[in-house]
Amino acid sequence: MPACILWLWSGFIAAFGVSQKGTLVVEVSNVEEPAGMVWVGLYDAPDHFLDKEKAVLKGIRIQAQGTLSIPVRELPFGRYAVAVFHDRNNNGVLDQNFFGIPKEPFAFSRPAPSRWRLPRFEEVAFTFDKAEQVLHTSLKPWRKH
Repeated sequence: MPACILWLWSGFIAAFGVSQKGTLVVEVSNVEEPAGMVWVGLYDAPDHFLDKEKAVLKGIRIQAQGTLSIPVRELPFGRYAVAVFHDRNNNGVLDQNFFGIPKEPFAFSRPAPSRWRLPRFEEVAFTFDKAEQVLHTSLKPWRKH
């Protein structure tokens, strides 16, 4: 009987478009310098990926080394990608050298397949489908990616 009720409830949700939401906790480890800000961008579509204007952005002032936990509440279930960087000098951008190589630590929701180009959305995307879900990522300099 409980399985039947669950099946009917899931049919109701699908039929009437009731979206499920939860809390995504983005856990960012390897914050090595207690300065600046860590910026987390959450993207919901390939054509939005790495477009600052189309991201859910969270900036966290860094006061200690270690790991940060950044909750994103009331997030609809779906497919997302996360990009994170440690803005050590607090200028609001990921600093790059003459060749376009990042000078500040960064991370994605999943390891990028190459450090020689930006990843595509699908290469770093993940499925968010739980009431509370933790995404672990670790900041690294470009040479360690």
